Amino acid sequence: MKTKWLYLVAAVALVISISAVKPALAYFTATRTVEGTTKAIEIGDVPPELDEDVVEMTKMITITNNGQYPIFVRAMAISPDNWQVNFNPEDGWMQEGDYYYYTKPLAPEESTATQLKLDIVPKQVNQEYDVPDSFNVVIVQEATKVIYDDAGNPIPDDWANAISNSINVGR
Repeated sequence: MKTKWLYLVAAVALVISISAVKPALAYFTATRTVEGTTKAIEIGDVPPELDEDVVEMTKMITITNNGQYPIFVRAMAISPDNWQVNFNPEDGWMQEGDYYYYTKPLAPEESTATQLKLDIVPKQVNQEYDVPDSFNVVIVQEATKVIYDDAGNPIPDDWANAISNSINVGR
């Protein structure tokens, strides 16, 4: 009878030690320490550079491709409720909905050949107005990669996956 209890206690001790050792082994085999230098890794796309000039109540916007591949660009102007943004059609730019699209692809380090010109005017005013000391119109710019259709013509990739940046420049 005494040996039965000895075997039972030994079996329980063996089960407990196995169950305690397994998590410890998992910890030591899954954890590593690395020494040495670190390097910064840049992953992803570089948003194009947005440059604005403001003359009177007109914003003139130029976009430059800082990336490593051709892109298409578009911009949107967000203005206060009491102001509206009027688009001045220029060669290479078109308006569709709230966005202004540059119709030609931009190669790396290339800028838009013509500026996007936006007139900022007060809503519901039919007479002359004074230019205010300050106003705030936010320009949101987006870019997407160039892909080619079956005929080899450049077309924009999916705008839902566009990279963007914005600039909040008032006057």
